Amino acid sequence: MGWFKLSASDVAFVAIFASLSVIIVKVIPGVPIVGVPEASIKLDVALAPIYGLVVGPYLGFLAAFVGGLIAAGSWFSVLTSFCTAVSALVAGLLTQRNYRSHSHSVRGWMAAGAILCLLILGWYMTWVGQRAPLYPVLHFSALLAILVTRGWTATSFEERDEGKEKKWRLKTGYVLCGILIIVSAYVVTKPYLESIWFLPYLSLPLYFVGGILILYGLFSEGRAKFAAAVCLASYCGIIADHMLGNLIFINIIGLLIPVNVIEEYFLKPLNLPDIPSLFMYMVPVSTIERIIFTAIAALIGVGLVLTLHKSGLLPRIPQKSEKG
Repeated sequence: MGWFKLSASDVAFVAIFASLSVIIVKVIPGVPIVGVPEASIKLDVALAPIYGLVVGPYLGFLAAFVGGLIAAGSWFSVLTSFCTAVSALVAGLLTQRNYRSHSHSVRGWMAAGAILCLLILGWYMTWVGQRAPLYPVLHFSALLAILVTRGWTATSFEERDEGKEKKWRLKTGYVLCGILIIVSAYVVTKPYLESIWFLPYLSLPLYFVGGILILYGLFSEGRAKFAAAVCLASYCGIIADHMLGNLIFINIIGLLIPVNVIEEYFLKPLNLPDIPSLFMYMVPVSTIERIIFTAIAALIGVGLVLTLHKSGLLPRIPQKSEKG
């Protein structure tokens, strides 16, 4: 089925997911956004990747975007509707073996990785990014996870019911590599390394990358690998959402967000000299937020996809192309 041909079930799922986003945004309180008065990160951040998992990257993008637009209460929230839409797009592409456009075909993980690369490049094209070059540690960790796992995420997602009786096998190399990375993450937090100012910022992303490698080494076979694939796709989508939100925030400073508001209410109370310092200060907070959102997305996503699949209602039809 081409992406431009919508079935009745496609339209129904898009409408349901868009409505769900509106309800979540309007009813459930969000996490306040530093630097943007009366704005907050809503729980639909955790739901957006699920849209891509269920209906695919394009319809997932549409559902998240339409829901965000309907729920928007300000110009800032209108702009950030693109964030959840990109999250659904990236998660959907990661769980799709091939991206097809007319006569061209590209691996889904390559398309998702390209989007994340463009977002990271966009960061370094801003004045904030040039003065806070180490800020995208979370985003580089997501990109690294995509490059390491490649087509494994899509294959594991599509084979959610295959191989569940397979004998468990340990991939020692990945587990040992993950352990070494976690040890490194612990070492860089030691006081004797504080003089190297950028190292402490690397600890949380290193813990995450190490954890991903260990999980992959432990659960790369059977039903568990499906859950790991959902978790990884959700994380990468949520991280893409995060970077696009950062870029939007930076580009509307002075237009929709007065600089004096940021200085008065956020920089001075925290004794921070400038906006790039504020971003670096928020790295640990952002890490915790994104991991929590990923956990929520994975828990809901695994259950929902398996339920829809067993009932025959999952819109996505696995592609029978070769593994990539």
